[in-house]
Amino acid sequence: MNVKVSPNSIAPILRGLVLAEASFSCMVKSCTEGQPCQKARLSLDVDDDILLNAEIDDAQLASALRKAFRPQDVQTLRSWLSNGEDIRVDLVGRDGGVFAPYILVPLEPLDARHRLEIEAPGDESLLPSAARASVVKGKIAFVTGGAQGFGAEIARGLAQSGAVVWIADINLPAAQRFAQKLAAEVGELRVYAVDIDVSDETSVQRAFELVASTTGGLDLVVSNAGILKAGSILEQPVKDFRLVNEVNYVGFFNVAQHAARLFRLQWLGDPDWYTDIIQINSKSGLEGSNKNGAYAGSKFGGVGLVQSFALELVEYRIKVNAICPGNFFDGPLWSDPQRGLFVQYLNSGKVPGARTVEDVRRFYEAKIPMKRGCYGPDVLKAIYYLVEQVYETGQALPVTGGQVMLH
Repeated sequence: MNVKVSPNSIAPILRGLVLAEASFSCMVKSCTEGQPCQKARLSLDVDDDILLNAEIDDAQLASALRKAFRPQDVQTLRSWLSNGEDIRVDLVGRDGGVFAPYILVPLEPLDARHRLEIEAPGDESLLPSAARASVVKGKIAFVTGGAQGFGAEIARGLAQSGAVVWIADINLPAAQRFAQKLAAEVGELRVYAVDIDVSDETSVQRAFELVASTTGGLDLVVSNAGILKAGSILEQPVKDFRLVNEVNYVGFFNVAQHAARLFRLQWLGDPDWYTDIIQINSKSGLEGSNKNGAYAGSKFGGVGLVQSFALELVEYRIKVNAICPGNFFDGPLWSDPQRGLFVQYLNSGKVPGARTVEDVRRFYEAKIPMKRGCYGPDVLKAIYYLVEQVYETGQALPVTGGQVMLH
């Protein structure tokens, strides 16, 4: 696949090479010659003709960068990363000039189990499961719709479990406020905010370009952004139907496409590194929903995309799965007093005989065998499972309290 040679296309490959050669997770930040030099500084001589802004096959670009890593460079890099030092890495061209300078920010050494899962998946030492939340420690995650509701719960859980987290939301001020709050909670500055409209391809592209220049790559993308407009097929305006599908269906395509492109570049650096795209789908993606066809249809379509993308992207160690939660009654999707589903369903007559929002809530709680709605920790446990399990892709995992069972 051809790419334009730029700091943003090089950074994910460089991060992959560090994962592969130094067995260390890090952020890779683009920098300029004017920035202060780090105490630890490494120059890598790229002997091939690599010209900025030139079109080049991405595998050829990765090969040129890999050849620049000499054994002594790898040992030096591993030592510095283990000491927790930020490292200046300069890529030097044939003319002796620096054409791509970066700062490497160490995160975590890789778990030794990682290589075993690739090289000896039946090894007995893999039988004891790791502490599930630890599987995201030192990884870089990107959560769309991350400023509120399920997205905020997911982002908070990932950050508290040691991940670097991007809060991606169409409401940038809300994302920035939440990022600052979350950084204060976890005592780290490794929480970032970015504006994104998942239905707008240009917006999605800009967001992933910012990721590439700031952290160099990603390990986990949670496609959570979505909307719901309930309505009968007899009455719902087609513009509402289109809007729901633009956000939930086309939006997932946009996010998955740009995530996969970034993941592929990183994979060229480390062909054994697994990455994850997880769509937060819905139980409505597993069974129809009365007077809610636009939403259910978009979610059914999302499962089809998950399965199709999983088949294509497994070649690059990219796992693609969906989580299908039950009803998050306490989040804004359901409980917003003006636009929440309790209000929508009351006004649309979806619940026969309901006179109040409380009547609607009781009706939906009674449908769940476990008699409660879904919460953030329920979904986080499913995310940790899918990340930890390297032998699972193309699945739609229900988290519904028994309301929807696969068969």
